[in-house]
Amino acid sequence: MKTISVFGDSLVYGMGDSLDGGWVSRLQHKIKGKNKFINFGIPGDTSKDLLERIDDELKESSPDAVIVLIGANDSQYKNSPNNVLISIEQYEKNLEKIVKKIKKYTNKIIFVGLPKMNDDITTNWHYIYNFCNENLQKYDDIIKQFCEKNSFNYIYIFDSLGKSDLSDGAHPNEKGYEKIAEKIEKFLKDDLT
Repeated sequence: MKTISVFGDSLVYGMGDSLDGGWVSRLQHKIKGKNKFINFGIPGDTSKDLLERIDDELKESSPDAVIVLIGANDSQYKNSPNNVLISIEQYEKNLEKIVKKIKKYTNKIIFVGLPKMNDDITTNWHYIYNFCNENLQKYDDIIKQFCEKNSFNYIYIFDSLGKSDLSDGAHPNEKGYEKIAEKIEKFLKDDLT
């Protein structure tokens, strides 16, 4: 049995899913007995936050493979889409540092891209920072390019969810997480089993 550590933010944690803890728990149920998934998703985390905590979690889990979905919170903005929380340049540097830490444990690294959100809601968010699909797409492009440059696996999910698949405009609902789980499961069946 392989241990797969999954790192990220609320999209990994499963926020918005009242039934089953998001796509990570769904994968655990779908791929019973073959792999053990450990969810290290923390709502609100950016790549900077993940970088600060990943050493301890890698040591704790000693994974055979790692899945990373991070960047949505990096792309958040205040007042203007150009005023992001973590710049694209810093985001890419953080991805490089995160990967360097993961490689101490495994070279099997999979990145999941960012999902589209509902701009009707998230561009006028009830928090200090807002989300917009234009920024999410830019950060997702960085993930894809980073994976191509470094020969990492990349799972594209940007166009996988519609507005009805979101619980609050930003986080998937049960149906949305199921769609993400199915997409990742198809990849993992070919790659990790």
